[in-house]
Amino acid sequence: FTEPALKLNEIPQTDIFLLTHNHYDHQDMRTIRRFPFKNSKVLLPLKLSKYFTRNGYSDVNEMDWYDKIEINENLKITFLPAVHWSKRSLTDTNKTLWGNFLIEYKDIKLLFGCDTGVGNIYKDIGNKYGPIDLTFINIGAYNFYPIMPYKDKSVYHTNPEEALEVAKNLKSKKVIGMHWGTFVLSLEPIMEPPVRFKAGAEKYGFKKDDAIIYKIGEFGSLKKLLDYN
Repeated sequence: FTEPALKLNEIPQTDIFLLTHNHYDHQDMRTIRRFPFKNSKVLLPLKLSKYFTRNGYSDVNEMDWYDKIEINENLKITFLPAVHWSKRSLTDTNKTLWGNFLIEYKDIKLLFGCDTGVGNIYKDIGNKYGPIDLTFINIGAYNFYPIMPYKDKSVYHTNPEEALEVAKNLKSKKVIGMHWGTFVLSLEPIMEPPVRFKAGAEKYGFKKDDAIIYKIGEFGSLKKLLDYN
């Protein structure tokens, strides 16, 4: 639905490449083959390293849930569960892993979400790793009715209100809604997710300004995002 905001040759030097799961709208092989920084440290779920090693990446690290990799003394990344699934062909359903990345830099905690549905696991993660400073979570691709039994509800993608609930369970101070407006995967109006996300923020304990929506292609300062004053 929306063209990529950046060409690959416009991406700045990239040191770490995170892949959450293997669905085609995430693990895009043309992008992986043409990505200009093959010396990036790649962190990905179990059983997915072959897609990178055969394409010239030199530092590829498979991770199981709760594995932690220390990049340096200030930066560590932990792979955590998500309520999702994996599949790229007719015969490989759930043969590879999927998950969320917890990125800890000094005393800052960011959670970069895989596609996910709701689940009690987020209360457990919030209790063990929270509070999270900033959570990135999917807010689109939730209405598959009448293919699925319930309107506006999907097992594997949170709707905007469920995304806020997950962020609340993570004890997240701020939350960015992502995974909307790019691929048309479901039946809700394509621009509905950010409107509902903002509208529901206060019900789940967030200030409207702390339920953040970026325009597709917009970028900003992480330092500014993490300023709570």
